[in-house]
Amino acid sequence: MIAREKTFESLLDAFDQPTPSRTELLSRALACALQLAEADGVVALVVHNRALERWTLLRDSGSPETARVGRPASEFGRMLLKASHPIQLADAGEDGRAGAEDGCPGVEAGPALFVPLRHRQHSSGYLAVYRARGATRFAPEQIRLVTLLAAWLTLALDNVRLAESVERLAVTDDLTQVYNYRFLKSALRREIKRAGRFGQQLSIVMIDVDNLKAYNDRNGHMRGSLLLREIAGLFAQQVRSWDLVAKYGGDEFTLILPQTAREGACVVAERMRAAVEQHAFPLAPLGSITISLGVAVYPDDATDAMGLIRTADLALYQAKRQGRNRVESIEVRAA
Repeated sequence: MIAREKTFESLLDAFDQPTPSRTELLSRALACALQLAEADGVVALVVHNRALERWTLLRDSGSPETARVGRPASEFGRMLLKASHPIQLADAGEDGRAGAEDGCPGVEAGPALFVPLRHRQHSSGYLAVYRARGATRFAPEQIRLVTLLAAWLTLALDNVRLAESVERLAVTDDLTQVYNYRFLKSALRREIKRAGRFGQQLSIVMIDVDNLKAYNDRNGHMRGSLLLREIAGLFAQQVRSWDLVAKYGGDEFTLILPQTAREGACVVAERMRAAVEQHAFPLAPLGSITISLGVAVYPDDATDAMGLIRTADLALYQAKRQGRNRVESIEVRAA
């Protein structure tokens, strides 16, 4: 028993590092559970982003396998998500309550121990350890140590969630939920360096919502704020996963398009313009909410971040002058 507690303490010491990732925490917790319980397999069913993830690690495996799963199909599985105390089954295969989905893939059903992951009365899932059929049940000290591990894992996961939330708030515009101006500046400088290193083109698009003041005057600034959030969501649907949408300020947005020449950037900008024009916004006739867009390209128009933004802003201004609801690009020979 003393040896196991020393093992537990030494393993937890190994977890003590600045801001470990969620993946690192779960991987190490599963490895620790295998060792403490002298188990053949371990499963962590955890809630993440309002969905369930299943993490599985076998004794002879190097790393855990992960998969998104639906809500437990068996009554026993649903009960485990509500449990507040550890539950041990002498033989999961013979116990009538547990279904096949409640076992550990790769381990023939035998003794099993399920420990809830609960924090402040909220369930985060459970940690389960398994032995093959015919093995002895888990000893009381093993149950206690796995329970301590589950409590530590619950708190650690909650700390990671909070750290990720703080980090996300630091780079996200609170209103529109896209990146903020602070992150835009650093991301644009980074992408320009990358484009220069690999001899690639990079485009940015400055976007302004047309006649937002008139909408605010008719419906109030709260409705105007919700309108901006909805428009930002439309932008996110029109770009690739590696493109970046950011709030520039007021009712302006900026789009960074890595590895994209002028022609491609204009195609993307036109697609975004059409998506907004054709979208049915609350309290606005169809087609009355539009955007104007200006395109600039690295290295043709500028070779630095502020130069690109100025050029794209000039193109945006031209789109405004020429009647709004259009895409413009001004080719400027960079020095």
